[in-house]
Amino acid sequence: MKKEKIEYRQSESSDLQFVAHLVFNTDPSHFKRALGTKAQAGISRLLIMGSAINLEFITVCEIGNRPIAIYAFYTHEEMNRLSHLHVDMINFSFSIFGFRLLHEFRTLQRSMEMGIFPEQKYLGLISVHEDFRNKGYGRRILNHLLEMDAEIVLDVSRWNRKALSLYSECGFEFETNLPSNYPTKDSIRMKSTRDHH
Repeated sequence: MKKEKIEYRQSESSDLQFVAHLVFNTDPSHFKRALGTKAQAGISRLLIMGSAINLEFITVCEIGNRPIAIYAFYTHEEMNRLSHLHVDMINFSFSIFGFRLLHEFRTLQRSMEMGIFPEQKYLGLISVHEDFRNKGYGRRILNHLLEMDAEIVLDVSRWNRKALSLYSECGFEFETNLPSNYPTKDSIRMKSTRDHH
C-alpha cells in the first residue's frame, strides 16, 4: 500500500483551534496547572499574541488537505528575539486568568533563553493528532525535518519514554541535562546526529 504524501504549510489563523488542541496535547498536565480550566482558550490567546508559541513558527502537516500534525521550528536569531520580547501588559486582563496567562507567556519566553548555536535549529514542539497516532506519521515528519541542512536540537522530559525511544531511533542523542529551573521540569536536551554537510 502506497504511503500518502505529507504536505507541509505555514499555519494560518483558520488553524487556530486545531493548533491549540495539539499544543495542549504536548503537555496537558503543564497547561492545566498553568492555565486551569481555560487551558485551550489560553493557548489560543498565546498563539496570536506573539508568545514563544505563536502561529508564525508553526507548520501544519497535512494528508489530502486534512491536518494531522504540527511542529514548531526556531532559528538561533528567533530564539534570541523571543527571549528578549517586551511584554505588552495590554494583552493581559487584571484577573486570575490574565495573571496565569502572563505567567505562562513569561515561562514560554524563558524556554527560549537556553539558546542554540547559529548553525542549529530548535524543534520547540511536535504533535500528532490523536486520530493519527501510532501510524508512523511522527517518524515520517521527523525524518523530513532531518533532511534539512541544519543540526536539530530538542528538549524532552526524561520520563517520556515513548518520545525518547522515537528520537533515539531517528538519530538523536543525549546532549545535556537542562537546569532545574528550566520551564519544562526533568528535561534533557537532545541533538540530531545525521551528517548535514
